[in-house]
Amino acid sequence: MNLAIIWHMHQPLYRQPGSHVAKLPWVRLHAVKDYLHMAQVLARYPQVHATFTLTPSLTAQLLDYASGQLTDPLMQLAGQSCFSPDDKHYLLNLCFSINEAIIRQFPRYLEILERRHLARLNLDYFSTQTWRDLLVWFNLAWTDPNLLENDPVLAGLVQKGGDFSIDDARSLMQRHVDIMAQVLPLYRQLAQTGQLELITVPYFHPILPLLVDSDSARRPSPGIPVPQPRFRAQEDARAQLQWAIQSHTGQIGQPPAGLWPSEGAVSPEMLPLVAEVGLRWLATDEAILGKSLDIYFERDESGQVLRGDLLYRPWRVTTPKGDLTLLFRDHELSDLIGFVYQRLPGAQAAEDMIVRLERIDRAFGNADDALITLILDGENAWEYYEHNGDIFLSELYRRLSEHPHLRPVTPTEHLTQHPPAQSLSHLATGSWIMGDFSTWMGDPEHVLAWSHLRDLRQAYARWRKAQAPAPQHVRAVQSLLFAAEGSDWFWWYSHRNNSDQNALFDQLFRDYLMAAYRAMGQKAPQALLQPIAGDASQLQGPRSQLTPRLLALPDPERHWQGAALIRPAASTGAMQQAGGVITALRYANNHETLFLRVEVAAPIAHFSLVLQLDSPRGRYELHLGQTQETPFLFHLQGDARINLGPIPFAVNDSVAEFAVPLAKIGADLAQSDDTSCTLFLRSAAGTLERLPASGAAPLHWATPQRHTQMPKDKMNEAMTSR
Repeated sequence: MNLAIIWHMHQPLYRQPGSHVAKLPWVRLHAVKDYLHMAQVLARYPQVHATFTLTPSLTAQLLDYASGQLTDPLMQLAGQSCFSPDDKHYLLNLCFSINEAIIRQFPRYLEILERRHLARLNLDYFSTQTWRDLLVWFNLAWTDPNLLENDPVLAGLVQKGGDFSIDDARSLMQRHVDIMAQVLPLYRQLAQTGQLELITVPYFHPILPLLVDSDSARRPSPGIPVPQPRFRAQEDARAQLQWAIQSHTGQIGQPPAGLWPSEGAVSPEMLPLVAEVGLRWLATDEAILGKSLDIYFERDESGQVLRGDLLYRPWRVTTPKGDLTLLFRDHELSDLIGFVYQRLPGAQAAEDMIVRLERIDRAFGNADDALITLILDGENAWEYYEHNGDIFLSELYRRLSEHPHLRPVTPTEHLTQHPPAQSLSHLATGSWIMGDFSTWMGDPEHVLAWSHLRDLRQAYARWRKAQAPAPQHVRAVQSLLFAAEGSDWFWWYSHRNNSDQNALFDQLFRDYLMAAYRAMGQKAPQALLQPIAGDASQLQGPRSQLTPRLLALPDPERHWQGAALIRPAASTGAMQQAGGVITALRYANNHETLFLRVEVAAPIAHFSLVLQLDSPRGRYELHLGQTQETPFLFHLQGDARINLGPIPFAVNDSVAEFAVPLAKIGADLAQSDDTSCTLFLRSAAGTLERLPASGAAPLHWATPQRHTQMPKDKMNEAMTSR
């Protein structure tokens, strides 16, 4: 059985337009800790073939660092003999941004960490020497530990331990630049030997379906807020692909065969663009295949997919510009590497993965034409693994290289021998995170940011038509416009994602918009001077009292507009798992009833649902089991469950709505923070998912001043059984 592993490498643009300074050092730090390391580990096992993406905008930053055309504040501070208050704030905010377990390996770094709180109170608490030691240790900690152990310069700094000089700091930064210069040549070398396949990504990592038409976000998420008028720029989506192929060909010497569409985002409308530019295959998540085939990929108690005959194979899709092949990743196996195995010893984690792969192989009878596809972030997980993931990766690759039945291949190698035998008549729209676009569209900040981008795009179209500018002028404006179309800005506008750098990403996004206007000789709108990012962390209650009709329609906009919305939180700041089944919980209330709407990414009939409500009078549970036709409300008293009877509801495919009388749960509208809710969803295999991931969501009651009225006899209308 063949196995395709695709490692995705990407970093946002961190520099302001026209600047040679990256505001944050993550391109450099991931290069010296992860990018080179990932290729070096693979090279030790020639029988293991793997696939990588290096997004074109990331590649450009790597080249600029290596050639001296790009630097960052830490590199600049390394050469300073003293530090200003702003410098100290920057160091204090940034230089502990690493897994604390790594800090604890180095006594001097740990000593500084343990006194950080005092420096926060008084920046002068740390001496100039301590600030420099902090700078050096942060950069050492973000270096591949193999290099720290074997590179003479780096090992010497680790051995010295502290009291670093300016020359020490400068030599560290120069060594980092030297290491960065090795990254692309090694990937190019492994690609030439055939051990590694490099595929491409749209140039600035945009969400292609949203570039083609922002309204496509409403297919997987009916009613989600989108900009009006919509954003539509199919020409830009095509150009982002063309620029990516040109960049790839220039670096590797031949065009790519495959595409990882940013965030696995696909739609039927983008497929002809992919075929048109000469790409042959692309990949996305199993959730998209499930929606395309109108099935849900259930798993057994061990996590193995029950319909592997559908998942572990390539599929053909026909477009007006030619046929394409689609691969769909097993997101359970992918997420084990990205999020779970970091808690296990490396060898044990590798053993677990091999056992799972062998189980799938046996189920297929060692079939030569089956293909398991794993796709995941190749840079952000390793700081939480033993020795930067080295032990896990080495053991996994060793076991694979010696295995009689599991063959690690590149997708192109597999497709050359086993082209797709079946075709998809329809491709669903969505991404690898929860099967939708709600990470990049739907929150108020998203809509405002997309509206600003739409206005710029319209100004650009008018400028080209009226001015007929020279090609090099067009290219200069496009580079700014296309950068603003990247997904990363919208990722950080999401209420599910948060970091200490939200304001910086907001500023950079608006900087690119304003620079594009200036490049066209136009004045940027005053609105772009105002921050877009708001307080994303605060849960907001319903805007007014509301009595929605219980119809369980896919689109919540008509009857649930104004209801409070709770979505799953991100897995981490820069990474998200494929997402569970729960996509949203909405709630609203009038003076006597709590209304709840559960939205999931699969048929709700496959799950048992429990809504736990905690009020001043105690704990209550609303139950709707897989074989249960009517939901019942229970009051938990000690070990006893008192059945309070059925409640009004509606169920339709992936939506369930309920109306819970406030009197039955003892809720008091005057005590807004004394009632909370937790949603539990259990699959037939026993997998449990909950929202929120921990704790409970407080319910903030709408006040009675405003009330969207509905006749009382409508409340029980459209009650639906399974």
